[in-house]
Amino acid sequence: MPKILDVECVLDARHPHGSNICKKLKDATTHAGVIEDVAKSYLQWRSAAEGLEIDPDDERAYVEAQTALYSAHRDLLDEDRVDVFDSRGALQPSALEEFCGFLFAPLLARYEGEIAIGHHLVYQSLYFTAKNFEEFSKMPTPQYPTGNLDFVIGKEIESELTAESRSQGQKIVVPAVAVECKTYLDRPRYIESEILAANIKRGFPRCLYIVVSEYLKLNLNQVNVFGSQIDRAYVWRRARNIDRKTRRRDGIPLEPLHVPAVLDFFQAVREHLEQDWAAPEEWDSSGILK
Repeated sequence: MPKILDVECVLDARHPHGSNICKKLKDATTHAGVIEDVAKSYLQWRSAAEGLEIDPDDERAYVEAQTALYSAHRDLLDEDRVDVFDSRGALQPSALEEFCGFLFAPLLARYEGEIAIGHHLVYQSLYFTAKNFEEFSKMPTPQYPTGNLDFVIGKEIESELTAESRSQGQKIVVPAVAVECKTYLDRPRYIESEILAANIKRGFPRCLYIVVSEYLKLNLNQVNVFGSQIDRAYVWRRARNIDRKTRRRDGIPLEPLHVPAVLDFFQAVREHLEQDWAAPEEWDSSGILK
């Protein structure tokens, strides 16, 4: 098992940032001191974040504390010396993914071992193929297109289809909450998210689909935000994206994360997990069809 310094590294879907750092520590031939500093900061963040408890009567205090811990580590990732590892190394977005896991851990603790949490390929739909009619007559081959989601709260199930004496099984993750985590949101990323949201909701219409970004790099006149299949989209730093080198050259500081927006994200997910999803079946008593 790889280690972060002298600590065992858990390489799993719940710790994408830690796994990313582990890989870089193992592969680093130059600038090893930089990634070691990142690893030390990560361990401090992770230990503190996992130790936080939530007071149901003061959710804001909990969200503020988690946001402050994440911000301290995220500020280190913004230093120019870390760029050598992050140009395409996804340190910043993987940190955002892991932050989501820490944020929702207290809400999901009682489901430990029952649900899938973290970075997963998720179910979108089902269709069938066959090489020819002979193969079709025996067992069409089921195909399960998947989408790569940065943070998921879902359920892993095994789908098995049978025809006469033949059967084919496939494990899939069905998301109740799907979150995409982006350093900045631009038009191509928004369109990709819109398509993926529509596909995933065909597989499970009750899925809450959210895009979380730190900065905005999108002309809002070019997309239909309000008619989107994306349920919520956030720009946590409330700022337009500026090239990092330009921002540093001009002395523009990293905009702080806006706690009310992070709190809205937290509460939107909590309310979705707590609400009754059976309203359509009870329309004759509630008067609510959708």
